[in-house]
Amino acid sequence: MSAGAKYLPHVDGIRALAVLPVVLFHLGAQWIPGGFVGVDTFFVISGYLITGILWREMDPEPGDTRRFSIWVFYQRRALRILPALVIVLAATVVMSALVQTPGAQASLGMQVLAATLFVSNFYFWQNEDYFAADPSSLPLLHTWSLAVEEQFYLIFPLLLLVVARWMKKRVLVVLTAVIALSLLASIFVTSTEPGTAFYLLPTRAWELGAGALLAVWQMRRRGTASNPWIASAGLALVIASVFLIDKSMPFPGTVAIAPVLGAVLLIGWARATWVGRVLELKPLLYVGKISYSLYLWHWPVIVFWRTVTGNALDPIEMAGLFAASFLLAAASTAFVERPFRTKQVRALSPRRVLIPATAVILLCATVGGVWTRYHFTPIPIPAAAQEIAATAEYSESASYREQFRRGTCFFSGKETGAFGTYDKDVCATPDPTALNVLVIGDSHGAMWWRAFDLAYPDAHVMQATASGCFGLAAGGGEAECLELRDWVWNELIPSGEVDAVVLAGRWQPDSLPAVERSIETLASEGIRTVVMGPTVEYDGDLPVLLSRSVQFNTEFDFGSLRIHQRDAVNAQARVVADTAGADAYIDVIDALCGTSPECVLQAPDGTPMQFDYGHLTLPGTEWVIDEVRDQLDPYLAVTPAADER
Repeated sequence: MSAGAKYLPHVDGIRALAVLPVVLFHLGAQWIPGGFVGVDTFFVISGYLITGILWREMDPEPGDTRRFSIWVFYQRRALRILPALVIVLAATVVMSALVQTPGAQASLGMQVLAATLFVSNFYFWQNEDYFAADPSSLPLLHTWSLAVEEQFYLIFPLLLLVVARWMKKRVLVVLTAVIALSLLASIFVTSTEPGTAFYLLPTRAWELGAGALLAVWQMRRRGTASNPWIASAGLALVIASVFLIDKSMPFPGTVAIAPVLGAVLLIGWARATWVGRVLELKPLLYVGKISYSLYLWHWPVIVFWRTVTGNALDPIEMAGLFAASFLLAAASTAFVERPFRTKQVRALSPRRVLIPATAVILLCATVGGVWTRYHFTPIPIPAAAQEIAATAEYSESASYREQFRRGTCFFSGKETGAFGTYDKDVCATPDPTALNVLVIGDSHGAMWWRAFDLAYPDAHVMQATASGCFGLAAGGGEAECLELRDWVWNELIPSGEVDAVVLAGRWQPDSLPAVERSIETLASEGIRTVVMGPTVEYDGDLPVLLSRSVQFNTEFDFGSLRIHQRDAVNAQARVVADTAGADAYIDVIDALCGTSPECVLQAPDGTPMQFDYGHLTLPGTEWVIDEVRDQLDPYLAVTPAADER
């Protein structure tokens, strides 16, 4: 029994093994760090099943009257994909209007448009890192994989048709070559542009191609194989992948070979083995049958729940959301998908299916386009909420550039050659006529520069900052960070022209020994030292959380405040600063929150204190500096005499 012939129940069991890890991963189950590889298993299954049908029609057995038609093929794809997808898109639009903030709603139109036209992978490739994306604004992020599949099926049937007509005997060679080229591209691109490799078809085609190759090979040998040892190896690979792979690994590339090979071995050799019998257990079969709807529904359900609560999920919420997704998937399969799979519907001519399907696609695309073009919001959003939400785009603003001086005095430590963009003349050339203050740190250090510059106009405030690295006297880091660090600590600090240093960063316990070493070094040079403590942080971007409370007229949920995590580091940093001899330790958390369980959310002008989870806006840093001015003035407000330098 081969692909394209009869129903293979164990394949539905494999579908269950694919979808369940994806859902659990998206729910935040940390014990299954590689759950996202379930999508790779789906790709193999899809390539296997679809190619089996295509090749059977292109190379029919004697007596088989079926022949390949591109229109019939797309008719089948439309009936399979569109009904549930359209319902999910409609539900997503409605829920977005009810619970999402202005910023999130603004991006939804493009997500709907991209999902409808099956180009989501391109949209998210240009706009979002899959693993770093903020889920609260991306309810259709998961549609990237549908886009990859449908793009594959725009091209692959035509390639297969050419092979069937002119190179039929070499079909396995051609498919192997396609897989090899795509896999090599995936390995190379993953090492240089992992986001590109993750989202785009050329670096994912080998996964669908692996299933296609298996299908054609089986049909050539006229039947599936059965081997418990090979099937067991496949099961081990699939299960091990979801537990041993994690998002820190370069993916897909070579890492994806394990789940893809495992899926191939399971599909090809599990039938009539103990593995196959496990895969054919009724619970797994049922999950496999609803897997498409479960995949579609689970992510919007999670996103909208987290949008409403604003917090990470606890185990009870995880279980509830899993159950809700499961029930929606079951209903969707029964009442949306199955009515379009009846013999009567399948017997319709391609024209009677494809014309309405095209109309539905155009309608959904129009909704997405209009939403995007005219910033359409079905439910009016208060102007105050819109103004607050706009701060989420702060990093693209002139205020951000003024505050951080990115590209001049603040660069990414992970970008090769970035230190070459650091302008020493502008950023860190001492002024012999003024008090020279140097701000050293990462992005949480760079955010303070402008506030100090404004607060102490008689001082000359300099800046040596890079994202992702502290620039301290000790400790490792990226090569670009080390270049900045070496220049600052081996040349600038010993020059005798720096009067005071502000150390600021997103301190972690393992960074504090380097902070201590830096303070001691500065003290030995006779340089005044101010250490800025960590800021408060939130589970999510503060403008989004705050605009939501204004939009829906609710109290701000301080449950999203990660105060306890940062309090511990704050206390440790204070001890280190005091022990090492820092002149001042500025407790930023105390300035923002005091002893209250609530913290200051907005600067006097209404701007949110932070523009993301923790980085302060310029008005936010100015407010904090004003609050702690009495602690800073003794070290930064007095210009030393020339003989003190």
